[in-house]
Amino acid sequence: MSSEFMGASPRSRQSTEAALVRPPPPLEVEVVSLKEEARTVHEEARTVLPGIQALFGFQLIAVFNRPFFDLDPNDRLVHLAALVLVAIAIGLIMTPAAYHRLSEPDVVSRRWIMLASRDIAWAMAALMVAIGLDVYLVAVMIQLAAVQAALLGAAASSVLAWLWFALPLLHRRAAGR
Repeated sequence: MSSEFMGASPRSRQSTEAALVRPPPPLEVEVVSLKEEARTVHEEARTVLPGIQALFGFQLIAVFNRPFFDLDPNDRLVHLAALVLVAIAIGLIMTPAAYHRLSEPDVVSRRWIMLASRDIAWAMAALMVAIGLDVYLVAVMIQLAAVQAALLGAAASSVLAWLWFALPLLHRRAAGR
């Protein structure tokens, strides 16, 4: 807590505490054009892609390092599964651009917006699982027991599921959309 809050009078402290728990004001909503929606979807994909590509690169490099071969053969298969999931995420995140360029280069359609949104969501789902598997593998390499490593990987995936899916869907539901 800040020193200002600690030194505040009980009355001002109560009003500050009330402000902290007050629900946020209703969201302002603006209807945007398909062109603006397309620009937003494009920016979302461009934001995620470099991180996914970096993860993919690190996963590829791992198989050329000696510690990789010290892993149990089953854990090497887990690494392969994570690698495949990241490759799928890359493909999904890039699909809207390829689809638009080849199928509808001169128009922006509601169908394309829905396709792009779905592909990005599926890419994030694949990435969520891949990151959980990677956390598991790193934990195993650090010498955690398999159960502890699995719990850590599951926890990482669960946090991402909460942030990337549960929170947005809860918000969508609360907004009545």
